[in-house]
Amino acid sequence: MSDEALACPNCGKPQRNNPPLVSLSRQIIVYSVSLFLPPFGLWYARKYLKQKDSKSRKIGVAALILTIASAIVTIWLTEGVMNSISQTLNFVNINSY
Repeated sequence: MSDEALACPNCGKPQRNNPPLVSLSRQIIVYSVSLFLPPFGLWYARKYLKQKDSKSRKIGVAALILTIASAIVTIWLTEGVMNSISQTLNFVNINSY
């Protein structure tokens, strides 16, 4: 039995999970999720980084980078919005007296 076989040739029992798709349409989905829904990009990054082929690993690295960059930008923007709201509330409190 080959290490690359997805199922046992004798009994048909699955030997390992199917490798993730590396098509362009799948890459667009992976990168979009990584960019716009950062926490979920980590799932894709892990899934693709576990593969042996270099194309899947590159997709995993790209998903990880996009996820981290998106999380940093999201935190930075959220912090800016919160500071702006805090300043506005302080201004309203000062002027209401």
